[in-house]
Amino acid sequence: MQSSEWGVSHLKTPSTFNVSFINVALRKFCVLATVLLCLAPKNYFVDAKISSGKAHLSGARTEATLAKFAVSASSFVSIDVNLTAYGMYENEQHLKFHVYSDEDWPKVRKSPLCAEKIKYAEKVLPVIFDYQGLQPDDRKGSSKKSSKVEMYKARIQTEVENPSPNRRNQKDRSRYYYFAIDDCSLELANHDAGVPDMVYAIRLLNAYRDKKGEPVFDHLPADEDGIGLLLVLSIAFSTFLAVILFYKFARTIGGEVHVAILVVMAACGFNAISALCELLHRM
Repeated sequence: MQSSEWGVSHLKTPSTFNVSFINVALRKFCVLATVLLCLAPKNYFVDAKISSGKAHLSGARTEATLAKFAVSASSFVSIDVNLTAYGMYENEQHLKFHVYSDEDWPKVRKSPLCAEKIKYAEKVLPVIFDYQGLQPDDRKGSSKKSSKVEMYKARIQTEVENPSPNRRNQKDRSRYYYFAIDDCSLELANHDAGVPDMVYAIRLLNAYRDKKGEPVFDHLPADEDGIGLLLVLSIAFSTFLAVILFYKFARTIGGEVHVAILVVMAACGFNAISALCELLHRM
């Protein structure tokens, strides 16, 4: 009976852990996290918003929206578009890059014809492809991975002011801008066979000019301007709660601690670290 009572009184429940074991685990985790952070590749850190995808135009779909981006008031957006075509675009002179503002975007969506849509564009630029030679066909679903295709590439670099010159008399505010490519000739003539598959990557930067007139770039869109204060509050609250729980945990050294304290403390710590990284990412 005494041995049975001794076993019951010293039995550890699933909700408790030995503190010395936890200390060793925490040290190993901190070392591993530090090593992974040091070994992180330099290009892991983002310096711009980049949107990418596929675009294939046709008579039924004469335009393709590449991205949208919120630009701060009294600023401009820096645009860098790279297009790759898997084959020659036969009527390249009709292929255009258009920029629309949020005031006119609903009208663009409602317009049934491509020729009507482009009337609302803030800016229009031609798309000019350069021949890159025969290259391996890296498209997904390609029947022959070893086959080669004629590759063409185009690059568009430009800036769009907010507000644009024709909106100087309007309220100076943050605006969404929409970026699209289109070929209005496709709805007039049936030459879909001359339109190759295309992939794109568009790089967008929110920017303003300092007192010297030099551009100052920010990779975050204007619709995230107010998130900084929220991140600071999240860091402060999570850190405060983690410190309280750690104090409670420290008082149990040499004994046992409930698993719920460790789980909540870890969650608060990781939340604070995540918010801090996001805050540093914005700087």
